[in-house]
Amino acid sequence: MKDKNSIKIKSRLQKEISTNIVINGKKYLILTEDVSPFRQFVNTKIYLNGRIISSRNIECKDVLNSPDPEKKMVEIVHQQHQTIIKMLNKDNERRNMTPSKYLDEVKFLLKKKENREALKVLLQALKKYPDDAFLLSYYGCLEAVILKNHAFGIETCLRAIDLLNNTTPFGQEIFYPTFYLNIGRAYLSAGKKKEAVESFEKGLSFDSDNRDIIWEMIKLGIRRKPPIPYLKRSNPINKYIGMILHKITSKSK
Repeated sequence: MKDKNSIKIKSRLQKEISTNIVINGKKYLILTEDVSPFRQFVNTKIYLNGRIISSRNIECKDVLNSPDPEKKMVEIVHQQHQTIIKMLNKDNERRNMTPSKYLDEVKFLLKKKENREALKVLLQALKKYPDDAFLLSYYGCLEAVILKNHAFGIETCLRAIDLLNNTTPFGQEIFYPTFYLNIGRAYLSAGKKKEAVESFEKGLSFDSDNRDIIWEMIKLGIRRKPPIPYLKRSNPINKYIGMILHKITSKSK
């Protein structure tokens, strides 16, 4: 990718930054400007083939209250400009992403507690891969948990499980825990504890050591079966193994 940057300052009160970027053979012009410190916003436009394909404003009402309004405005113009360039590059990267790459980004965002951003990534991914079972499973879960679209979210999670069964000829058992974890969380968000527990138990039937599902069960106050079923729960061996499992799940929180 080739970048050609140019900065034009026509006067102390008029600032403009323009950058030419070539991405996949397409030349974009990013233009960020502010006419004067008395303007209420900074505007950035993205041009492709001479046409505006995107425009974004950022409010700057508090600039006049700063010790040096003009200097502050210049800083805002530069920050806005660089932010838009990064967003354009990121959007381009996502256009070439596979479903697994999208999922990696979603999981990374969820780990950082950036749930709404993860939902945005899923929506973008589903435009390219509308029938991907894994994307749909996470999407349904977040629709229910974040946007409180419970019925739609649960229905989407169920559809994802059906798609998994129909598109994966063998080895679905490896993926079931994640799918039942997602629908279980969707049920919980809808206040359907019974269905949530059934989903979590279904997931554990395929992976009894799944940390995420175990943690959800612990939060619900539900005790798992003893690690060694034929021994009493009070047996020292079961207690010791249980303590180890609890430490593991606590670390994965």
